[in-house]
Amino acid sequence: MSEPPSKRRRVELSLEDKIKLIKESEMFPKPTLNILSEKYRVGKSTIGDIVRK
Repeated sequence: MSEPPSKRRRVELSLEDKIKLIKESEMFPKPTLNILSEKYRVGKSTIGDIVRK
């Protein structure tokens, strides 16, 4: 039998990090969600949620 998948580690971004992330997402050329998610070590959907709000 294969091993169960490991749980993802919870990552909390500070307010400062979220502000930086939003400013970076508005830069030109616009970075992809994939690039931002790798930089901040959070999921793409998390990046999308932060940028949309």
